[in-house]
Amino acid sequence: LRMDDGTLCRPQPRYTTLWADDLYMSVPFLARMGKLTGDSRYFDDAIKQVENFNKYLYDPMTGLFFHNYYTDVQMNGVGHWGRANGWLAVAQTELLNNLPENHPKRAELIRLLLRQIVGFSRYQDQSGLWHQLLDKPDAYLETSVTGMFTYAVARAVNQGWINPKYITIAREGWKGLATKVTAKGELEDVCIGTNMEEDIKFYYTRPKELNDSHGLGAFLLAGTEMLKYERNAKPEKK
Repeated sequence: LRMDDGTLCRPQPRYTTLWADDLYMSVPFLARMGKLTGDSRYFDDAIKQVENFNKYLYDPMTGLFFHNYYTDVQMNGVGHWGRANGWLAVAQTELLNNLPENHPKRAELIRLLLRQIVGFSRYQDQSGLWHQLLDKPDAYLETSVTGMFTYAVARAVNQGWINPKYITIAREGWKGLATKVTAKGELEDVCIGTNMEEDIKFYYTRPKELNDSHGLGAFLLAGTEMLKYERNAKPEKK
């Protein structure tokens, strides 16, 4: 479904609910179609989604994004859920990965990604990980969002989109992820698939599983970009 302004949404849990998750479910596909076909309409739609999701879901009070927006009451939901914010970061990164270098909206898209990076960096735990609810220190530390954030930051640095000093965020994230890998090479503390509810406890109490697929891909993406950075990094001057 689409809202009246073209923003992609779902018919549930309430009719025309905007899910942060869906920026990732749409934008990477649209961006790749634009690159493969050369048809600018795919890029236009992808960029519109990024701009509109930022309009509806960004919370300037925290620098984070809400999980959802209910169009029936024109109001956001209750939680700054970690993985929803991760989907947004990866989706914007994938758009920039495919967007032509000379595209007139490129600078704006980089600015929006950097705004998100600065926002979520304020909530990074000293372990390097992020919480299931990003702004709730009593929520458990969760690996899928940490993988997504680490990937987005490291990719943005590696591609020269943002100042290289931001790599410290990704480096700490990777250190945190490393503590969640078992001796058998399995990834711990991945939140399972998640719907949305009106009470914040729903997010606090979502089960976490070992090796859940929501975390594995993000972990591999993060590791790949960190490896690229470390291989290409120049020795720091002392």
